[in-house]
Amino acid sequence: MRHALKTLVLTTLAPFVTATAALASPVCMDAVEMEAALIDWYGETPVPGAWAADQQLWASEATGTWTLMQLEADDRACVLSQGEDWAPNDDPIVAFERLLRDKGDAAPAEALAFLDLLTSDAS
Repeated sequence: MRHALKTLVLTTLAPFVTATAALASPVCMDAVEMEAALIDWYGETPVPGAWAADQQLWASEATGTWTLMQLEADDRACVLSQGEDWAPNDDPIVAFERLLRDKGDAAPAEALAFLDLLTSDAS
């Protein structure tokens, strides 16, 4: 039974992780389901102040993961980018900027574009 449950979980998560890591095509689902998955699977919550142009950053201090999602008009949400090494900071925008800067050329383009939206909204 335990093996069957693990196989079910891995089978369910594999497309999410693989498609997101490759960024070949975004993983989309009902927004309520996406939010529940981020909370239940990764312990992520919305990052205060990290919302721009229907994009929202979620992160977890406990797991160190982060997810950037796009909210669609049809009540669906799509993962644009995700990663690890989330480090809490008094200013979540500064934390996200530091995380991406540390990745250098390996920083996801979608995450960099979102950061530009956040910082241009702040100025």
